[in-house]
Amino acid sequence: MEHTLQIFLSIVPAIAAAVFGWFIHKIKKRDERRESEERERADNLIKREKAVNDALRALCRDRILQGYRYYRKHDGVSTADLETMTKLYNAYHGLSGNGTVTAIYDKICALPIKEESS
Repeated sequence: MEHTLQIFLSIVPAIAAAVFGWFIHKIKKRDERRESEERERADNLIKREKAVNDALRALCRDRILQGYRYYRKHDGVSTADLETMTKLYNAYHGLSGNGTVTAIYDKICALPIKEESS
């Protein structure tokens, strides 16, 4: 009986160490999976933010170009419309727009100011 007790007492720490090791392994795997999911979520957010940024920049650019064609055709721009174009132009550059639109914006600013009709 004493011999069985010694064997049991020598096996228990080994079993406990194995269970503890397995538990630690599971925790590490869970943490690695969570980190991977968080990285993937962050990457997706970055991609989405870039897509939204690109879309807004394209919309600002398009609206400025449309505005220029319209104001040129009507031989002038109202002060309210010029203010709107300025806001769009500033937003465009705030969204990392390049200098291509600057020439168009400068042409809008050079147009005659037309009185707004009430």
